[in-house]
Amino acid sequence: MDKKFQSFLEIAKALNKHGIVPVLYGSLGLYRITGQLDKINDIDIIIPNKILINNLEELMRILAEVNYKQDASYPHEFTKGEGSVGFEPESDLIKLEIDIEKLKITEIDGVKFKELALKDYLLVYKRNQESQQKKLTSTKTKIEAIEKII
Repeated sequence: MDKKFQSFLEIAKALNKHGIVPVLYGSLGLYRITGQLDKINDIDIIIPNKILINNLEELMRILAEVNYKQDASYPHEFTKGEGSVGFEPESDLIKLEIDIEKLKITEIDGVKFKELALKDYLLVYKRNQESQQKKLTSTKTKIEAIEKII
């Protein structure tokens, strides 16, 4: 966790230099509130749509400053060594009615970032669970259809 969080701070510092205050997201962000729940695979960060969607080239330049390279298969993911970071647009939080302007701003060693509250994570993970349930139902329907034909 500490290594991943240090990597997050390195990225957040680079983003701060360009006027971007990112939101720590995903398992790493949840860990800061609750403690270790499961394995933290990657670093998830939310940034403004105007950068992620409208100006991906700028994000690529910023991350190149700290030696991260864009993943060829997933344009919003970047890697450095074995570490990976995924970016999501702020609109994902807005769809859940999470007010980005009211998120807690944390500063560590001069690096600023926003953090979700526990109630926000509950909204995020409930949405994810619903999405996964729909996929499972769809997959089950396909399996049943194939088995009937075979």
